[in-house]
Amino acid sequence: MRTEETIRDRIEALQDEYDRHDPPSTELEDEAEVAILRAIEELEWVLDEREAEDGFTT
Repeated sequence: MRTEETIRDRIEALQDEYDRHDPPSTELEDEAEVAILRAIEELEWVLDEREAEDGFTT
């Protein structure tokens, strides 16, 4: 499993990539933007799930 720092670095890289193509000027850039936003959303969800698990005690 990747560390939180690695995941956060990946989110930052994806956001930078998104910013370079905003607003999209071609259909390909538009598709790439959607893919990047989905990846960011998924990574943030993973971090939220991980934080929830870390707070759980038995």
